[in-house]
Amino acid sequence: MTHDSFWRLFYILSPYIDEATQKGNRFQSKGVRGDCYLPPPVPNGPILASSRLACSIRYFAGGSPYDIMLAFGISYREVLNSVWTIVEAINNCPQFAISYPASPEEQRKIAAEFQAVSIPGISNCAGAIDGIIIWMLKPSEKEAAKAGVNQLKFLCGRKHKFGLNCQAVSDCRGRILDISIKFGASSSDLLAFEASELHTRLEGGLMHQDGENERFVLFGDNAYINTPYLATPFTNVAGDPNRAAEDSYNFYHSQLRIRVECAFGMLVQRWGILRTPMPRNLSVMKVVAIVNSLAHLHNFCIGEVDTRKVPQVFVDDARHINRNRSGHVDLTFGDNECNVPVPVDLMHGGEHFMDVPRGYIRARQSPPDQLPRTNIFNLIVDGHWERPTRL
Repeated sequence: MTHDSFWRLFYILSPYIDEATQKGNRFQSKGVRGDCYLPPPVPNGPILASSRLACSIRYFAGGSPYDIMLAFGISYREVLNSVWTIVEAINNCPQFAISYPASPEEQRKIAAEFQAVSIPGISNCAGAIDGIIIWMLKPSEKEAAKAGVNQLKFLCGRKHKFGLNCQAVSDCRGRILDISIKFGASSSDLLAFEASELHTRLEGGLMHQDGENERFVLFGDNAYINTPYLATPFTNVAGDPNRAAEDSYNFYHSQLRIRVECAFGMLVQRWGILRTPMPRNLSVMKVVAIVNSLAHLHNFCIGEVDTRKVPQVFVDDARHINRNRSGHVDLTFGDNECNVPVPVDLMHGGEHFMDVPRGYIRARQSPPDQLPRTNIFNLIVDGHWERPTRL
């Protein structure tokens, strides 16, 4: 974040920071001094709202409260008070509200950005959806009971971590269009998605028709159900010569679906607090609040990047991709040429839990010829698009 971007963010949040600061002030006048009442003096002077925002951003980026208190000259307690003041201010700011757009013009704009990066020119992808685990320490029995479940519901058996299942939809640039955190890490993406407000809106006809073309859809992996508003890949097609066309569809489908994975990568890379477990003393509600605020700041930062010049390192990578016949930038395990460690764990696609009965999934599936996936598949076949072969 540049200096100018910080002050633009501050001017947006300033009234909400003041409101949250006054709300969090526990000192109340008893009325004994009448009109002459003044608040108690602050020994070291008041903490500016801009300082509260700056130390909060540093905390979100992974800074230690002990380092932050020394850098800003405030107490440990005031560092944490500043963090929650900023979290409340961000979540209360209507300009940062996250909700999937309902207007056909906005959906068409999202789909146009996906079409621009799609090699076959898939025109009805209006978002990519997936889930990410928000890492936290094992909640107490009291906190789990407050959430209405036991402690094991927060345990992800695949990653051996406690956390929350966060469902998010992103656009082509990585902006988060919708976010929902309602289940623990043990739940499948399908169950967490169907409990979200977005699913209810989709069932109510949120996705619009693109003129004479197909209806807009979201792109998701096989953790979800293939429906009129969500296109998924074909299963068990890799290596089968009789299903080469379906395998080609999966390739170009993943070319767009991976955008939400990139959004998660940017989110975790930008906010270092997500790379470590949330502190034990944080309630589930506070974890959800801080993740929502980080998503709002993530969108703001992407909007700021769009107005600045692309860093030279990205230009060099783009030039390499265009000149290299294999069309990719090589990554090596360990350290690469720039001595930057490669996050190996993020390269694993992962597995999905089946806490939803298969009979329920089969009953929910519509006839294949009535779903948008069929038309996208026909676009791949009619255009003779094939999965690129390794040289």
